[in-house]
Amino acid sequence: MTGASSHTDHSQSRFQQIVDALRHPIVDGTLPEKAALPSERTVAEQHGVSRMTARRALEALETEGLAYSEGRRGRFVSPRRVRYNISEMVSFVADAQTAGRELEIVLIEAVTIPADAVLSRILAVAEGDALYAYQRLFRTGGHALFVETEYVSANRFPGLLQCDLGQSTTQLIERDFGTVAATGDISIRMRAMSDDEAHLMGLAPNRAGLELEQVIRDSAGAPFCLGRQIWRGELAEFTARAMVNARALDDQPHRSGKNRDPVPED
Repeated sequence: MTGASSHTDHSQSRFQQIVDALRHPIVDGTLPEKAALPSERTVAEQHGVSRMTARRALEALETEGLAYSEGRRGRFVSPRRVRYNISEMVSFVADAQTAGRELEIVLIEAVTIPADAVLSRILAVAEGDALYAYQRLFRTGGHALFVETEYVSANRFPGLLQCDLGQSTTQLIERDFGTVAATGDISIRMRAMSDDEAHLMGLAPNRAGLELEQVIRDSAGAPFCLGRQIWRGELAEFTARAMVNARALDDQPHRSGKNRDPVPED
């Protein structure tokens, strides 16, 4: 029993050594973004282990977000994660463009569809009402980041599909239609990408991604846009600021007689 346990510990230690050896040149910058990682066969030969162990070690880097796979082409070093503070901005695109971040938006499809039961409920329109539905691919540094599908009322925003959709939807709608985005109801979940989504991002089918769904509301609280983004998990970092005790924050200036210290930025 002791011998079996010792063998298991040694195997785990050896496996971790291989993962550490693969991780180190990525973390210290020796291997730049998009650089090719050694193949499973090469890792197995270099470290004297099976192809299965080599595969598990490379997959461990993907789990950490340090690498990504492109099917038969192999594995590559992931670009740095893109940070999206969902508690401080309604539109990732608007914030990225305002900050001067490189962001390419490719329109894939734009159509008019009737609202089904789900979309009519979310957007507070009658079932069967015309909706604009458009799908866009977002890239940063030439690297696919996420695929987004948005839905808006065709009656409320007539002619939207004739506008340039290679920009922030919230900024476009505010400028051309006078509707200001005030709040967003956000849900984040993991799901498998569809074949089309994976293909657009150059990934293998059924790849797991992070889906961010957002209902954007105007200043009166009425929903006017539903967006569903499927992100490459290794590139996404979502942050938020939680309100733990609102009363404590409200009472703080009265207790001290001074202005409340600003909450530090993330």
